[in-house]
Amino acid sequence: MDNNQKLVSGQKEKNPSLAAFLAIFPGMGAIYNGNIIKGITYMLIFAVLIVLTDNANDPDAVVFGLLIAGFFIFQIIDSFNEAGKINQSILTEENPANNKEDFSLFSAIIVLMIGIVFQLANFDLITYRQVTRLWPLVLIIFGIKIVYNYFKNEESKNGKS
Repeated sequence: MDNNQKLVSGQKEKNPSLAAFLAIFPGMGAIYNGNIIKGITYMLIFAVLIVLTDNANDPDAVVFGLLIAGFFIFQIIDSFNEAGKINQSILTEENPANNKEDFSLFSAIIVLMIGIVFQLANFDLITYRQVTRLWPLVLIIFGIKIVYNYFKNEESKNGKS
């Protein structure tokens, strides 16, 4: 890759291995890749999972422990793949920020919802036991988001054909 392509795209090439290594600290790989909101969201999700694990009963603690492990591995792989996508977009001179704003809005909504739930728990309006019973809603929300993005991408592909 020459310097002209770097200057044209406005981004520097990212090292996928370094991004994955930094992701050992949840969120740092995403921040290295330039996705600061995504990195902060990953940090918050990791912290929330730890708090939920600490406050859960034995059967729920196992589930949250597995979620922590799965999320930890996911964000390392995501950081590695995102760095590769950034490098590919530099080579093809595409704009890698196409979905950043969409993700940022979705991340903000998720973080707000989590913050509201924990604040309600701090005011003793709900208990942490009730919060731990709500975790499947997070999976449902992410599933809806994935389905929405799928149909949105299919629609844009069909519109371009």
